[in-house]
Amino acid sequence: MTDVSPTPRADSVVTGEDAIALGAQVAARPYRRPEHLVLWGMGPAHIRLLEHFKRHPLAHVRITVLTSQSQAFAPRKLARYVANDLPLADCMVDLEPLLQQDKVLWTGRQGRGLNAVSRSILLDDGQTLRYDVLSINTGPVPHREAIEVAMPGAREHGLFVPPLEGFATLWPKVCGLGRSRALRMAVIGAGTEGFELALAVRQRMPTASVTWIIGPQQAGAADDPETLRQRMLQLLREQRVTVLYETVAALTRDDVVLASGARLACDVPILVLARTPPAWLSPSGLAVQGEAMVADAFERSSSHPEVFHVWQDSEVLAANVQATMQSEPGKLHAAKPPTLRFLYAGSRHALVAWGGQSMQGRAVAWLKQFLQS
Repeated sequence: MTDVSPTPRADSVVTGEDAIALGAQVAARPYRRPEHLVLWGMGPAHIRLLEHFKRHPLAHVRITVLTSQSQAFAPRKLARYVANDLPLADCMVDLEPLLQQDKVLWTGRQGRGLNAVSRSILLDDGQTLRYDVLSINTGPVPHREAIEVAMPGAREHGLFVPPLEGFATLWPKVCGLGRSRALRMAVIGAGTEGFELALAVRQRMPTASVTWIIGPQQAGAADDPETLRQRMLQLLREQRVTVLYETVAALTRDDVVLASGARLACDVPILVLARTPPAWLSPSGLAVQGEAMVADAFERSSSHPEVFHVWQDSEVLAANVQATMQSEPGKLHAAKPPTLRFLYAGSRHALVAWGGQSMQGRAVAWLKQFLQS
């Protein structure tokens, strides 16, 4: 494999005198433009990035892609797939045309650990891959060990939504159970993903009991306008989706155990814990605050600006990575929140929010599909 060496291990953090010595070595190297770009994962932002580099190639840049998949599930289509509005085939993106272009090496491997000081990644086969610039866009990948500690029984009884490809293969089996009897369904996790899935489950299973457990917080994101949150709650009431503002303490075969001690009868708990910190983050050497990498306005690590990390999609990542590979920091673009935010709200129905305003209806659903297809 190109540019792979056995040391140092990427799951160890270089600190103290070793870090100082390594930093001095790096500082003493002659200046050169970054040449080796590593893309860890093939989330929506990396699909955009490879499409961008296909149109605007850089002669001095070689790209290594860490993914074991030749297809990816489009996250924006998840709710429509769950609701049976779209078949699985229409939700999958064929990655091979992007992965097989010139100067792109598709390893078939996945990353397991990161050492940001030595600029190296530990791969799932035990080898180490070095990089000049690293971009991470794996999509939400739950840290299952940490979730199990916080929510005993999650690994045995919970249906994890991310990774989406795994969830997509299991969901038809749940629907098969739903055809034989009325299921008791619980969607666990705050945010718009949980809202959309709760309504999608209700549409797919009209006789099921559906509960959305969001924890001790409001529906939607903290910066959502109040009008949008009220519309969300009204739709949930109309669609007979119960909302619980409690923390889940554990999962059993038949129940969701709440922190209050109450038990909610449940056949299938769906875990939408999209922002769970990945296992590699804490020992990586990147600056971390709480459970997330500390990022600047350009979606780079504040401590290691050669590392980009995007949870889902990004309109500026491709241009910013290209500017970095060309050593042109003046061409970096600050990430901005989208002007319009669309939420799935059932078949032929959607919500949209902008500024402090919101709307809903079939026309909004049509606009959502047109802009996000």
